[in-house]
Amino acid sequence: MSRSVFIGVDVSCAVKKRIPIVFVEKREGRLIPLPLKELPFAAPYGHGNKLVVEHEYNLNYARQIREYIIDVCHFYGATPERIGIDSPLRPRSSALDYRIAERELNQAGIRCYKTPSKPEFDEIIHKVRLHLASGGAISRVPHAMQLWMLAGFEISRELATIAPVREVFPQANIRRLLPNAPHKSGKGVPQLQLEAIARHTGWPASPEDWAQLKQISAGGTHDQVDAYSAAWVASLDDDDIDIFGDLEKADAIWIPAKKFLAAKD
Repeated sequence: MSRSVFIGVDVSCAVKKRIPIVFVEKREGRLIPLPLKELPFAAPYGHGNKLVVEHEYNLNYARQIREYIIDVCHFYGATPERIGIDSPLRPRSSALDYRIAERELNQAGIRCYKTPSKPEFDEIIHKVRLHLASGGAISRVPHAMQLWMLAGFEISRELATIAPVREVFPQANIRRLLPNAPHKSGKGVPQLQLEAIARHTGWPASPEDWAQLKQISAGGTHDQVDAYSAAWVASLDDDDIDIFGDLEKADAIWIPAKKFLAAKD
């Protein structure tokens, strides 16, 4: 019998960084990640801000990610049930000055980067190409905090061909769990975040579980925690989710429901 897995993708496109992807399965009320580091294949590398403005590179990257997920599922004899992606799934509607979901997050006190519209992205891509053509440094490329979304759009489209996709936002999950949590870059903060998540997922619950953390995906601890957090939201039933935005308009971010979290505390 095939195993059902839920998948979390922490979208990145950094050069020489493998994209963090976590696969989890429900076992006796716990959400257990599958070990990946010792498999005979690995998640693909990103291609960086120089190339993320080129559609063909994003498309190829997304296809590599899709194949990697299929390979992992085949290795474990698993079926992907749902995928949580930490990225906007598409550009903002040109008819809006702000995405519906992002406006609602901001109103709830949860900050997020504004997703540009398709025309705005066209202008951003033009600016980046001019910057690079004139000898500008990659480290000073304009709109660096939004460029990764271009990869996210293609990844979302590809992965939707193998399982339903939810847009997730791990920072919003943490704000629900730890309203005053410091930034994840702080020393020990990812572990603090994972402890808060574990109260609802049952993992990690032992020294052996914590030792396994390094095996669940590529990236540093904060990447692994974000990808696990994304997989957690992918695994939740509809009744256990709060939706920021409008599903009918394909503009929504899925976050653990307050009532669900309260029932577990």
